[in-house]
Parts: sequence; C-alpha cells; structure tokens
Amino acid sequence: MKLGMNIPFKTQTKTEVKVAKNNWVDDIDRDIIPYIKEPEWKYSYPTKTAISISKEEKEYVENKAKIIFNAMNKTVKCVRNLPEFEKFNFIASKFDCTAHLARMDFVKDVFNNFKLVEINADTPCAIPESFYGNFIYTKDEESKQYINGELAQVFARLSTNNDDFFVFAANKEYQEDWYNAKYLHENLKRYFPELKSELVSLSDLEIFDDGVYFSGKKIDILYRLHPVEMLMEDVSDDGYPVGRKLIELHNEGKVVLVNSPEAIIMQDKRLFAIMTNFDNRFGFYTREELLAIYRMIPLTSTDKRLNLSEKVIAKPIYGREGYGISVFNKFEAHTIEDKDEEYIYQSFIEQPTVEAETVEGDKLTGYVTYSVFLLNGEPTAWYARFSPKEICDEEALWIPIEFK
Repeated sequence: MKLGMNIPFKTQTKTEVKVAKNNWVDDIDRDIIPYIKEPEWKYSYPTKTAISISKEEKEYVENKAKIIFNAMNKTVKCVRNLPEFEKFNFIASKFDCTAHLARMDFVKDVFNNFKLVEINADTPCAIPESFYGNFIYTKDEESKQYINGELAQVFARLSTNNDDFFVFAANKEYQEDWYNAKYLHENLKRYFPELKSELVSLSDLEIFDDGVYFSGKKIDILYRLHPVEMLMEDVSDDGYPVGRKLIELHNEGKVVLVNSPEAIIMQDKRLFAIMTNFDNRFGFYTREELLAIYRMIPLTSTDKRLNLSEKVIAKPIYGREGYGISVFNKFEAHTIEDKDEEYIYQSFIEQPTVEAETVEGDKLTGYVTYSVFLLNGEPTAWYARFSPKEICDEEALWIPIEFK
C-alpha cells in the first residue's frame, strides 16, 4: 500500500459550529488587527460563529504535526543538494531546526480525519489572529499569556547577548504583512524589554559587505516578512543583487535571518512528493514518522500520470493563497495554464461542509482549513479559515476555534 492513500483509519469527532458570541469581534483591538472590514468587502474578515475542536482532536493533530515536522526537517537536510533544489544550493544550513516559526495547514476528509495539505515554513502569516485574536473569542487569558511567552522566546533564544539588535521588517504598504511583523516585534518587547528592537520597512534596510544596517546601526537578528523566492530576485536600482547578498550575509554569520532561508526547501511542495513516495527499506524514517506521513499527507507526485486518486489537485510548488490551484479528474485531459510554473499533483481531499454566520448576519455553507503554528517544531497556537470554496483563497474568512 502506498503512503498517503486516503483511506479511513480512525473516525474522529464531527466538526461542530458554536453558538455566536454577538460582540466578540467588537472586542478586537484594531491597533493589533486593523483588517476587520474594508468598504469593498462583502463580509467582515472574522466570522460571528466559531468552530469547536475536541481535546482529543487537538492532541492528536499536534502530536502528528510535531512528528511530521521532525521528519520534514531531516528530509530537508538530505535533499537540499538534489537537482530539484539546485538553485538553493548557495543557501547555507545554519540551524538544526529549518524553520523557527512555521504553520501547517490541514483539512478534514469526509471521515473527519485531518490531512496535512501544506506547510508555510518561510513567512507564515495569521500570527495576530492565532496568538491574540482567537483568545478574544475564548477569553482564555492564561493560555494566551503562555503561548505568547513561547513565541517571544523563539526570538530571544537566537540572541547571544543583551546587546544584540533585533529588527522586524515588512512592506509597510501591505497591511497584513506589516501587522504580522508588528505583532512579533511588540510581543518580543513585552516579554523581553531588555532586548533592543525596532520595527522597520523593508525599504529602510541597508546592505553592505559587513552586514545589514538600519539608521547606521548594525542588525544582529533580522525577521523579514519577505518570501525567499522573491528575495533571491531582488536587485537595487543600480542592478546590485541585494537579496542574494542578504542571504550570503546570513551564510557568513554576519546576520541571523528568521526564518532561515533554507526554510524555503521545507515549504517547497515537492517535498511532499518525496516523502509520500519514499522507499524506506533502510529505515530513514522511524516507524512513528512513517505512519504519520502515511496517515496525514495525501499522496503527492510531480507527475500527474501517476496513480493518485479519482480526483487530483494541481498546485504550483511555491503557490500561496490558493493561487494557480486547479482540480481535475485524472481520466480527463488537463492543461496547466501557466507554463512557467512548476506543479505538484496531489490526491484531492473531499471535505465535509460546515455552516458559519458572518458578522453581517448571513449564514454560509463552506469548508474549513485548520492551521497549527509550530515554534522550533513544537505545536502552539491554532488558526482556521472558512471559505464557501473548496480551495481556500485570499478571500477566506477567519473563523475562531474553541477547544472543548
């Protein structure tokens, strides 16, 4: 039996929709999450109702997420020199852990089993929603303080002394990115006020041969909310490859980048194809890892002709927000529109529907994508998106989660 085949192995609790808490959205601090409702949006970003997950489901998914992250981490270390990842060969491996801050995305199948469909190991967003906003709904202040303390420690542990200068950088023109970086910066200041830190625009960074600077001060640890595949192509007005230079400075130990640039290899969707088709006769994966891969990751391939399932989903290997995704029957002719993109093909997961009520009072039927953040491979905060479409995209709504 091939890894990743979508067969039921354990029927889990059916998703429940919680009764609306009428005013919870009004309690969200707009200085932390301002993107609640724009004039051109039909619905507010948060839903009025929440979904409920049992304690058993939460523990099960977090356990499997941790196991799979460890399996992915060691896979990255071994495949980085394969031809598929040749363009990343110049990125040095700086840390044992590939991604300090990652987000795994799951969907439920019709048997209510969770399936891992993607990982964002480079620049995961939805941080304010997960580490702050969800707790506005649950009013679980104790868990909120604990989880945010863990988040701050991920950055603090990268420091070698109290004189290290932390900078959090994002595109100020892109509201979501800016407020994700802002949240991380303010969270570090809250728990480690003795550490020197600034929140700056990406355009304010200065890159020289000896390091990265802001306002004449050398940066020791830089969080940049800017994807590696874009960073590698960035050039200055005079044609200097500033993006590659920034990665070289990381390789040389002249700045610590968070996440490490090699996290792009973990995020590369071809890694799922390697893992679900792996010949494990020599025991590279432990039995625990092999079972988690088999149970949680849909069978994935770089060849659409391989025997996946009746219904197949095609994804660009670096696609985000549902961009470029298409679903087709494997017996039908299927043409990829963007010839310049590389794709993986994955067994499509049929999902159960749930109902959610918007802040505006409309009741919608749709699908939920569940996300688990991992801090150095340890599961922490959750996030969920609701969409009337089977393929969750940038128009999806944020639906809070309550744990039973």
